[in-house]
Amino acid sequence: MPQNLVPGFLEFLERERSSILKDLRTLVESESPSTSEARLSKTADILKEMIARITGASPEVEIRNGKQILSATYGKALERNILILCHYDTVWPEGTLSRLPFQIKGDICTGPGVFDMKSGILISLYAMKFLRAFPLKRSVTILITPDEEVGSEASKDLILSFAKKSDAVLVLESSEKGMLKVGRKGVGTFCVKALGKASHAGLDPEAGINAISEISRLVLDVEKFADLERGTTVNVGIIRGGTRTNVVPENAEIEIDVRVKTEQESKRIESAFRDLRPHDNRIRLTVTGGIERPPMERNQRNDDLFRKVKDIGRKVGMDLEACEVGGASDGNFVSAEGIPVIDGMGAVGEGAHSLSEKIEISPTLNRMLLVAATLLYI
Repeated sequence: MPQNLVPGFLEFLERERSSILKDLRTLVESESPSTSEARLSKTADILKEMIARITGASPEVEIRNGKQILSATYGKALERNILILCHYDTVWPEGTLSRLPFQIKGDICTGPGVFDMKSGILISLYAMKFLRAFPLKRSVTILITPDEEVGSEASKDLILSFAKKSDAVLVLESSEKGMLKVGRKGVGTFCVKALGKASHAGLDPEAGINAISEISRLVLDVEKFADLERGTTVNVGIIRGGTRTNVVPENAEIEIDVRVKTEQESKRIESAFRDLRPHDNRIRLTVTGGIERPPMERNQRNDDLFRKVKDIGRKVGMDLEACEVGGASDGNFVSAEGIPVIDGMGAVGEGAHSLSEKIEISPTLNRMLLVAATLLYI
């Protein structure tokens, strides 16, 4: 590793710091909820300008389901590739800035999406700007998607298309207290609907078939699908039913979040939901949903890649640790295809999806050095 890498980066960071933070403000203040095509489009236009200005590359745009997927490739003549995954959508509804404004106080920066994961986008772009002075052994593709927070329906196929041409994938999602992620749980959503029969609760209650009573029993049934020893969690997060207190409810339903660590558990859970039966045989039951993101299982490929990144980090003054987490990302799709993945290469901070969302500026900016060094020497 060249002796001038770290001093060169420190000079680069001193020179670019104000521009990075200005770009971060612009990106965070362009609110981009996953469900708003208009807001996503405005943010995509901002990103296209940033990609061209910061890296010198002309971004490519593919529109799927009305949303813009952005990519830029560096070193196109090289046959071997590294893929960097980012997303620009957030969980926050438009108007969140009034409650969680972009602010910098000391070394802390707050704002909707600053941690998850707009700072990660800028880490990747400015890392590529820094790397202009160094020869790349592999080409690098940065892919920035608009729908990670809602399952990546529009982006999944394109993600896998790029990933299958790559030796490794770096996911610029936020870190876990600075740790890199070598395993993530798979995520599934299921909906169970019970159809009974309505009747007057006072005049003719026995003529009714109470769907709420049935769905209440089923809540207890599906909770038994959990297996904490295997890392499988089941959360009945939403329940709906009934129309009025004086009507025996005809309809009721529950929505369930499931997290699994292994593909074996994915299959068990899906089978358990398929086999679900009502307690009252007069109830008509409908079960929909499934595992939407496969588990990013901790495996030899991901561990080997982490060891390489850890060694590179040590050489640039970073002591890195690995972890497994319950949340999913687009890295789950890639890992399930047998491609080495390191996740959590992005921001250092906390509070994803909460009003306490923030990053620590200095360690977050230093992740640019980690990304750049990894791209050079992996």
